[in-house]
Amino acid sequence: MRQLLQFISLAGLAVLCATPLDAQETTGAIRGRVTDQATQQPLSGVSVTVANRSALTRADGRYLVTAVPAGSYTVRVRLIGYAAGEQGVTVAGGDTVVADIALTGQAVGLAEVVVVGYGEQRVGDITGAVTAVTPGQFNTGRVVTPEMLIQSKVAGVQVAESNDPGGSVQIRIRGATSVDASSQPLYVVDGVPLGTGAGGGLALQGRNALNFINPQDIEDITVLRDQSAAAIYGTNAANGVILITTKSGKGRQGSSLEYTTNASLSSVTRLPDMLNASQFAAAVATYAPSRVDSLLGQNTDWFNVIDRTAYGQEHNLSFSSAGPDMNYRLSLGYVNQEGIIQASSTNRVSVGLNYQQRLFNDRLSLRTAVRGSHALDHFTPGDVLGNAASMAPTQPVLDPTSATGYWDWRTTNASPSNPLASIALARDRGTTWRSLGNLQAQYQLPFLEGLTGTVNLGYDVSKVDRTTFTPNNLAAQVRQGQGQFFLSNFTELNGVLETYLGYSPARLYGPGRVNVVGGYAYQQSHGDFPWMRATGLTTNLLGEDGVPAAANVVNQRDVTDHKLISFFGRLNYNIADRYLFAASMRRDGSSRFGPQRQWGDFPSLALAWRISSEPFMQGKWGLSDLKLRASWAKTGNQAFGDYLFTSTYTYSDNQSKVWFGDQFVTTIRPSSIDERIHWEATNSYNVGLDVGFNNQRFSGSIDWYTKNTSELIFNIPIAAGTNLGNFVLTNIGRMKNQGVEASVNAQILQARDRGLGWMATLTASHNTNTLISIDPARAVRSVLVGGISGGVGNFIEILQPGVPINSFFVYQQKYDATGKPIYDTATPTNMYVDQPTVLDTLGCPAGPTCVGLYRPDGVINDSDRRPFRDPSPKWIFGHSSYVTYGRLDVSFTLRAYLGNYVYNNVASSNGAYQNLGGSGMPSNLHSSVLKTGFIVPQYYSDYFVEDASFLRMDNITIGYSLTYRGQPFRLYGTIQNAFTITGYSGVDPTAGVNGIDNNVYPRSRTITTGLNVRF
Repeated sequence: MRQLLQFISLAGLAVLCATPLDAQETTGAIRGRVTDQATQQPLSGVSVTVANRSALTRADGRYLVTAVPAGSYTVRVRLIGYAAGEQGVTVAGGDTVVADIALTGQAVGLAEVVVVGYGEQRVGDITGAVTAVTPGQFNTGRVVTPEMLIQSKVAGVQVAESNDPGGSVQIRIRGATSVDASSQPLYVVDGVPLGTGAGGGLALQGRNALNFINPQDIEDITVLRDQSAAAIYGTNAANGVILITTKSGKGRQGSSLEYTTNASLSSVTRLPDMLNASQFAAAVATYAPSRVDSLLGQNTDWFNVIDRTAYGQEHNLSFSSAGPDMNYRLSLGYVNQEGIIQASSTNRVSVGLNYQQRLFNDRLSLRTAVRGSHALDHFTPGDVLGNAASMAPTQPVLDPTSATGYWDWRTTNASPSNPLASIALARDRGTTWRSLGNLQAQYQLPFLEGLTGTVNLGYDVSKVDRTTFTPNNLAAQVRQGQGQFFLSNFTELNGVLETYLGYSPARLYGPGRVNVVGGYAYQQSHGDFPWMRATGLTTNLLGEDGVPAAANVVNQRDVTDHKLISFFGRLNYNIADRYLFAASMRRDGSSRFGPQRQWGDFPSLALAWRISSEPFMQGKWGLSDLKLRASWAKTGNQAFGDYLFTSTYTYSDNQSKVWFGDQFVTTIRPSSIDERIHWEATNSYNVGLDVGFNNQRFSGSIDWYTKNTSELIFNIPIAAGTNLGNFVLTNIGRMKNQGVEASVNAQILQARDRGLGWMATLTASHNTNTLISIDPARAVRSVLVGGISGGVGNFIEILQPGVPINSFFVYQQKYDATGKPIYDTATPTNMYVDQPTVLDTLGCPAGPTCVGLYRPDGVINDSDRRPFRDPSPKWIFGHSSYVTYGRLDVSFTLRAYLGNYVYNNVASSNGAYQNLGGSGMPSNLHSSVLKTGFIVPQYYSDYFVEDASFLRMDNITIGYSLTYRGQPFRLYGTIQNAFTITGYSGVDPTAGVNGIDNNVYPRSRTITTGLNVRF
């Protein structure tokens, strides 16, 4: 009996041991690699299905499907933009079968991956209006600021530069969305948001905040144009989002060294049209004969005195290396660019490091990107351009008998000054140190296939110093008894922590695939802004290198802290690449607002239908893609000052103390506040259509959109004696932008065997802006903006419901039969149209001068000014062509604006003969006075509001590629601003986004030659 029990026990143990071995032998695995049949490059994110098992390919194109029961199967492979592939396999228990599959491209562009908020998406899966610009499409030539790379490349994006080297750049995506807050987009560089709500962060005034990024280090720039694509960024997304990704070392295996260099020269293309010496002398003899003896008979072109041919050079060196599980790229850049006006220049040294590492069988991915730069900027002193326009051309440049060695009017009255003296003796320079970096870790969690966790830790630190010195012996300072010294040392530190989970499994949920992202973000900013200003300098000996004794010294230090806490999530659902659904939600809490209004919710919803995937559309008209998109989103704008919900206090300086008793007393003044101030909110709707033919050889898109911005922030006047101030920032207004955008991409000629190839792109956009309301409950009907030179406190633009923001606010000028403006100061109604401003219910509407129930009052006054035109272009067009033939390549970019208007303030402030007389010495006149005959300045005449529509050749590049000892190199030459066709009479028809040409920095034509070589 005992032996029987032992036998049964041994038999049972054998069965238990044998059972799993038998089970293991009934399943196997399938592995392989999916590639592009044409290029043999691996394809990532490909869906691989075997029966009811599935997997996604990795970055190297490899996949593994496990636990496949023994038997015969068909491996099915699918990726949008490629024809589906399949291969039969037989799986034996315990074996691993290899199935490598090559896919044939049909619309490969749809498979390209673009960066979106907190992740990536394939072009074909996008439900919003998103445009990615790659290096092959970037603008060429001397490019110092990254934004200029995409000028004219993206429909609906207006890029306005300030012309001076490294100067500020304004971007508007689908029009302005704010009045007193920023309308700049949010920039995100390698996953790190810049600034504290919009724009590029801390920068020198007059310089671009993104100058710390070397354009040669940029891999691509993605613009999230519609609000549904940008809504994942919540309260910072109302102005659109621009994502910048820098270059990494991935790509070609092994190590490589790349060097690029170029040299450039720039010259002025257009200057203000002022009277020459003979015209000026004749005008003085006619209109100010008592001043004829003060003219010295010279023939001085003051702009020719201060401008120059500007030289520039750039050098970039990068070393990259890539292995199976690691890559890195180290770069060093140097640029030195002079300005075409003396004393202006920018000099920058930049470094960058990108490093990526995959660990633990590719489950953990580490990425770091660190950038740093040092920039030294010199600015043309602020009065130089204005004085070059107004200084008399009959006077000499030098005067050995003067204290400065430069000729100037010897008078105590207001008069033009020698611009070259300011360039030679005044100083204005700034230094910027900036570093940006982040460390991102992404881990594929083992307990659930497709689940990843990501932690992103980033920083952005800036230090900006500015020194301005104006000696007390310059003529303008002598007249004021001044001399000025200004010093500032600003610092700002931004930190960001983001943690989020992503779930994108290979398996289906219902009929489709899901991609879910959800997480938390914490952003903190600390700024320290000390500055001092000294006026009435007692000595010039220290110059810009010390703080001299002065009659008046003002010191101030502003310290700001800002926090933004966010919870966000996004869901994408894809049914067979045919029906696409996307929804997102972000909840933001900002310290900029009081306890009552700190939190806000920003949702979005988007749908897309790929009609071309429907059976009834298969094979029709060579169609490779036809997708209809629709979206709605709510976003916010918190890009304005801190502490506006609570009082801040300011000490009075020596010039603002109060006399109390027998002495001056220092006061402490509280600011006016609105305790309920909060973000501006924008609700937007977008309908779009994407189309492609002949395997995307020809493709394009068209979008219709409406953006309704509510609770606009206005700085409005308040009743005297209330709220401790004269003005207060508060949420009161509404604005609307609506428009249409279209883009076309065409491979017109496909190069074969190094033959002729031609690719062309065309973008067009139309936007209409309307200010809907300013809260009537506060009795604010309109707000004057747009200060101009000439007179005191004059404003030329208005914010008024029913018209575009910043519309010009002018009199309606009358003209004679020849088009000359009528000038008759004795009878102003002969000069300007007397507008119907008087309500007359008895005489109207039957009266001949009535408009409705209103008639003119017979007097020309401010009530006769009316909104007239606005600076924003109604249409923006861009065209780029890229032609190749053998080793030769040619490209060019054209840009056109239609319907934009500019107020020529140089002409209006210098366009009257009265400027020759008065208490000051005679100043030069704008040539428009020869036509108008204005004696007294007419600042508010619509004559000075000019149509600034233009066509401009932004750049033309010719390149030639060679190899030397097996290494490629390329020689090229570029002309920027080759020509401009416009009817505008001023310096530049793109005079800023607000359209006031007040001695703007002139535009230059730049010729660049360069060399790219790789080892």
